[in-house]
Amino acid sequence: MFHRKPAAFGPAAAIAALALLTIPAAAVGPEMAAPGWIVDQSASKLGYEGVGNSETFEGSFGKWDAEINFDPAHLDQSIAKVTIDTGSASSGDPSRDDPLRETSWFNISAFPNAVFATNGITSTGPNAYVADGTLTIRGVSQPVKLPFTLTIEGDTAKMQGQAKIDRTAWGLGEGSWQDKSVDPNVTVKVDITAKRAS
Repeated sequence: MFHRKPAAFGPAAAIAALALLTIPAAAVGPEMAAPGWIVDQSASKLGYEGVGNSETFEGSFGKWDAEINFDPAHLDQSIAKVTIDTGSASSGDPSRDDPLRETSWFNISAFPNAVFATNGITSTGPNAYVADGTLTIRGVSQPVKLPFTLTIEGDTAKMQGQAKIDRTAWGLGEGSWQDKSVDPNVTVKVDITAKRAS
C-alpha cells in the first residue's frame, strides 16, 4: 500500500478535490498481487486551485494519508484511498481559509475528514490512467474521475493528476457563498512520489 502519514503542506479548497487528490484506495488483503507503496511526504502534495472575486488562487492540504496498492499489470487489483484532514486546508490568506472550517464549507467540527476511494483504475495509454472513485465530503458521496500519469523507475513511483469538481455537489459554500464571487468549480491537483513497500 502506498502509505502516507500526516504531513504539512498548506492550503485546501481543492479537496473536492482530491483531491486531488493521489491515487485513493480501500483495504487490501495479503493475497493482493499489486504491491504496496509508501508516500514520500516531503516530495508529495495534495492541492487545489479555485477562483474567487475573479482571481485565481491555489491552496493545499497540510494533513492527509494515502494507502495505495498499484501494479500496471494488475489494474484489477490496484486500489487507493486518501483521507484528508479538511481543517488543514490553506491558501495563505486567512480571509479565505478561515471560512473553510465553518459550517457553510467543510464544517470540520462535524466532518473533520474527506475521503476519496477508488472503485477501479483503467489504462488510457502509456503511463496514463483514470481512477474512478468516490469522494465523500460532509457526509455526501459523489463519483469523481481522476485522470493521472504514473511512471515507475525501480522502486520509485511518481504520479501526477488533477480533476475538476463542482463544490456545490457536496454543499460546499452554502448560503451567500453560492454567489458568483466564488466559482463553483475547483481543480484538485495531486503530485505524489512513493517508494515500493518492502
